[in-house]
Amino acid sequence: MIKVGDIVFVKLKGGFRNNKPKTDRLGLVIKELIEQGAIPQYYVQFGQEDPKWYYQHDLYKIRGERE
Repeated sequence: MIKVGDIVFVKLKGGFRNNKPKTDRLGLVIKELIEQGAIPQYYVQFGQEDPKWYYQHDLYKIRGERE
């Protein structure tokens, strides 16, 4: 589950590399919008670009090592 403060990648859509993370850009989740009956959306900023809204299924969360 993605939450505010997580570091994420954007997943590629369609084609040969379907649903694999695009690892050349890291983004920071700033806000979340969760409404009943809707797909969760997250406001993500990549570098110095303006933040944009992304659906949960378009993002891939970076997971750390287990202790």
